[in-house]
Amino acid sequence: MIRRWRRTLSAALGLRTRVLIGMLSIAFTACIGFALAIYAFVGILQDELQFDTLDRELASLVLDYKHGVPISGRRGQTGWVYVSHAPAHDPTLPPVLRHMGNNQYAVVSYHDRQYYTARRDVGDTSIYMMVKVQDVKEFEERLATLGWATLSVVIVLALLIGIGFSYLILRPVRRLAERLSTYQPGSSNPPIAADYGDRDMRDIAESFDELIGRFDAAIAREKAFTEDASHELRTPLAVALNASELLGDMPELDQRARNRVERVRHACERMQRLVTALLFLARDQPRENETLSDAAVVLDDVLVYQRDAMAANRIELSVVARSTPLSLPEGVIYSVLHNLIDNAVRHTEDGWLTVEVTPERICVTDTGCGLPAGALTHIFERQYRTADSPGLGIGLYLVSRICDRQGWSIHAASELGVGTRIEILLDPGVAPRTQTEVLPSS
Repeated sequence: MIRRWRRTLSAALGLRTRVLIGMLSIAFTACIGFALAIYAFVGILQDELQFDTLDRELASLVLDYKHGVPISGRRGQTGWVYVSHAPAHDPTLPPVLRHMGNNQYAVVSYHDRQYYTARRDVGDTSIYMMVKVQDVKEFEERLATLGWATLSVVIVLALLIGIGFSYLILRPVRRLAERLSTYQPGSSNPPIAADYGDRDMRDIAESFDELIGRFDAAIAREKAFTEDASHELRTPLAVALNASELLGDMPELDQRARNRVERVRHACERMQRLVTALLFLARDQPRENETLSDAAVVLDDVLVYQRDAMAANRIELSVVARSTPLSLPEGVIYSVLHNLIDNAVRHTEDGWLTVEVTPERICVTDTGCGLPAGALTHIFERQYRTADSPGLGIGLYLVSRICDRQGWSIHAASELGVGTRIEILLDPGVAPRTQTEVLPSS
């Protein structure tokens, strides 16, 4: 519980805030300790000074008494003098004085007030002096006021100094954050540690350099594998495609064989487009002057490929398509549309499929089985699929990767037993449809 509370507090407070809190805590603790020490010291000093004053006053009273000068009664505004020959039984003597010894000093309480008291014996006569502690309370109040004022000033100064120090302390951290924000995975990144002479920050920067190096190496391996695999696939795919075209032109083939050859040809074409999409994702930067491809034209090819599957699942098709030129290879657009439509067809039977391709959006809506609660947030994850879903869970992940690469936003809505809609916004100024617009009526 304590560890969880500490993690929550650390996450809520920034590093600068924690530095300021630390400095303020140190300043506050130091001020409180200093104030308590001063208060105790002043109290002791005041008692010593007052008792010293009483000693001098008593010495003067003893001299007056020896010379026959009357000394009993009030002395000044806050003092009283008592003379007694039998202190233990003298009713005129305040009870708090009766048990004091010779040359004794004390602070006593009498009638809800505090007094400094002292006793001096001259022969069989005891001389007492009481002085009201009237200035102590006022002095303590002034001392407390001064202490609070000092504490306030110190806290303000500590806050200002803490802000300055936190800026100096965190400046290297901010520089490091700025450098890391400009990091481009897989590109040539200069070492970060070269900019830091401070040993601690240099250690941190070197750790980041090592981590970035491992990232770059992993990205390079992935990129090399994707490019090599894609290039190696192109040659056999081209051979298979040419062979299927030649077979399809042979007059002695019956219709059944021609249909099978046509299916092989379509599969080879789809594989070629997939290779194109993988190469597109493997490139660091999009190529300049990329040829424009019309998504509405590519849609026709996708629907031709899906025609038999839609007929087998008894799906009614509705298409809304307008010319939508995109600066992408045709194979990439084909992969996006094919994966969206193929996903809808595989999950729909005896229903409707609506495909919309416009310059603003690409939408695919089906009246299929829908998705269970909690699955919607995971459908674009790699290799994610529900328990009853066919496939490997790669299609929608590939679509999501392409959308991220192009800066498109992709949205999904689904209801179990009603249907699913996946929408790609090509225009950043267009808002996604609301929930009532997304799903078909049941």
